[in-house]
Amino acid sequence: MHYKLAFAFLLASRLLLAQNDASAGSASRVAKSTEFAIPSSPAFNMLNGNTPSRIERYASLHDVKVDWSLTNGQAGYTLSPGLGLEVQPVWMLFFDRAAAAKYRRAAPIVRTLSTLSLSAGTNGSNSRNWLAWAAKINLYRQHDPLNDPQFLKEVEQASKVKKDSLLKVVGGQYNQRHRLNKRDKDYKQQYEGLSDTIETTLYNIRQAEREQGQRLVEAREQYVSEHWNASYLDFAFGRLLRYEQIKTVIAKTYESPTVPGQVDTVSFVTQNSLKLDQQGYGAWLSGGIGLGRHVMLSGMLRYAKKPSVLADTIGQQLSFGTNFRYGSHRYNFFIETFYDQESYPLSEAPGLTLEQKFFALTVGGDWRISHNVMLSFGIRRMKDLDTGTFLLQPMININCMMR
Repeated sequence: MHYKLAFAFLLASRLLLAQNDASAGSASRVAKSTEFAIPSSPAFNMLNGNTPSRIERYASLHDVKVDWSLTNGQAGYTLSPGLGLEVQPVWMLFFDRAAAAKYRRAAPIVRTLSTLSLSAGTNGSNSRNWLAWAAKINLYRQHDPLNDPQFLKEVEQASKVKKDSLLKVVGGQYNQRHRLNKRDKDYKQQYEGLSDTIETTLYNIRQAEREQGQRLVEAREQYVSEHWNASYLDFAFGRLLRYEQIKTVIAKTYESPTVPGQVDTVSFVTQNSLKLDQQGYGAWLSGGIGLGRHVMLSGMLRYAKKPSVLADTIGQQLSFGTNFRYGSHRYNFFIETFYDQESYPLSEAPGLTLEQKFFALTVGGDWRISHNVMLSFGIRRMKDLDTGTFLLQPMININCMMR
């Protein structure tokens, strides 16, 4: 009987520890997945024509993110080649598999480095294919879910509910069943009765787990609802490249089998190489401040070296803009204005430059379809201040967290 008693205690303790570990893991996962927004990748921002809002909100993206851009090209709306990918390497290496407590114990500089994101994206415009990569780091964030004691306390409380007491109860029931005397004439009846009781308790535990999951989600939703427009400051740097497939012509000659002495030539065209041109770079500073629970004011200042469509040379671009956003974490609308001043040298006339000034007005919004998917949309009116001409461009982004 002693070995049975020891086995019962071992079984109950393992069940209790496993369930407690699961609770802690669930609370930690919920805290890590508390993003205020799922904005487009910084690489899309470098491409400029891929994202409805050039001023993106702060987000703690603790998983790989994929972006799709629908652009209105010559063939209509297409998903390809507007594709982006974003990841936070420092976070994934040091904090992704660790408990949330490791992040809280880390030095402030390490927590800042954990926000470093790397992204790459593509776009096709003006009969050219563009490739961009970018790096972004957060310099200031008003609220950090993983470093907020009050939020973590609420998540921890939500993860416990009544399940802990039920785990102790089922441990005692397992112990009681294993201590039954098989020589007792009522052993079978007692065993079956305790088994039914254990099944009922296990059902109640599963029910408590479902309630726990719901409470965890509610705690996360409440936190995001209150702080979706928290103040922030980001710095980013990106490179812009043009790429094209190089056509290789292979010519083969052979003697004609019908006409003696005549040599025929057959050419084959293959596309087996890729040519990349370094076309420019950009650096920008963006930030925002929340007003109340429904308004966010943000702005961005960017300097870039970019190619000109008209002059086909590399020139300078200075941009700044503001964004007024109203709504909630689930859906919001924005009005964004941007001013771009560009200067490009003329290859046909050395020493002369082409000056261009543009004003962009974008009206759009965000719709968080689910916890992992956000739809961004907008209509941009770009006006050339020198010639008075303007371009109307509708844009749609689908941003998805790959959990």
